Amino acid sequence: MYRYPQSYVISSPLDPMRDTLVLLEYLTAKDYLVSTLTSVHALSKSAANARAERIMPHIRTAIAFIEQSLATPTELCFLPAYYGILNLMKTYILLGPHHAELSSQRWHGATYPVEEKDSRNLLTEHVMLKNRGAIPLFYRTVTGRPIHSTRITMGQIYPYVSNITAEYFLATGNRSKIAAFKIDTIPYQPTGKKILMLQYLRQQGDVSQHSIRDFKGLRTFKQDQSKRDLFIGRPFPKTLSVRDKSYRNQFRPFLLYGFKKDIVNMASCSKRLLLPEELPIALLFFHMSNVVRYKPEFLYRIRASRFWPMLAAARQHCLLRMLMLTWSYIHQKELVLEHHH
Repeated sequence: MYRYPQSYVISSPLDPMRDTLVLLEYLTAKDYLVSTLTSVHALSKSAANARAERIMPHIRTAIAFIEQSLATPTELCFLPAYYGILNLMKTYILLGPHHAELSSQRWHGATYPVEEKDSRNLLTEHVMLKNRGAIPLFYRTVTGRPIHSTRITMGQIYPYVSNITAEYFLATGNRSKIAAFKIDTIPYQPTGKKILMLQYLRQQGDVSQHSIRDFKGLRTFKQDQSKRDLFIGRPFPKTLSVRDKSYRNQFRPFLLYGFKKDIVNMASCSKRLLLPEELPIALLFFHMSNVVRYKPEFLYRIRASRFWPMLAAARQHCLLRMLMLTWSYIHQKELVLEHHH
């Protein structure tokens, strides 16, 4: 169960970051982008041409910033990386229903309290999310909901940053809040239909009591009252595949964080702030870009702490994931990279 109905699998012996950057270059070719906008996003030819003219500069700028980030010492890489991510998020907006608002809301939509004294550590730092700007427009585009101005600590963000969950555990001793479920179907007698069944996979040491309310990625599921780690969906015809609406409508796909074999991952987040996979990644780089610019003393305190290997891992893993997510969103297909020697 991917975020999108279809997948696009690429197998390569080369560096996945370089491969994905090359894939994004297709989106700077107007003929390719226009054909994608008409076939995938159902835009008219004239609308696709106009939208492509706005999207291509953001893709080109994002690639340039990310190339710069990858060539920059780790201490400073977060600044260009964030601006690359910001431009990628703007391509989401330009493809969505709020594209006309971007020209009047080009600012970040988040602030960092530079004037406040340094926090105790990385996780006690905080940022302010606003209700207008590029990040809130991105949020509305992906979730369909407005974002409300809110103060959020980085300790509330890092448990949701995908692809660095092992480093997060080593740094904090805490597990991520990306929940894993084994997905299966069972017969629904006597109708001949099937029922979706998700088994929550507990991590070692996890004794928490989870509720269906914790998993906003599940729309029409109910929690089994006797087996609390079991979540039961609605019946659907056994002839349908995972691409069909009656199957996919049981989820909020934008909260799914990846799928492998029969395991699906999703954010365990509150209704107040839904967390599509891109948002925690963007806020990590937004926060660190501000630390780099305004608080060099605090930057080097972090550099000497247990959080640094986690941040160094984010440079590669989270940037790659953001590139893959963007390609997937534009094509409405899940980009899957398989590395082979």
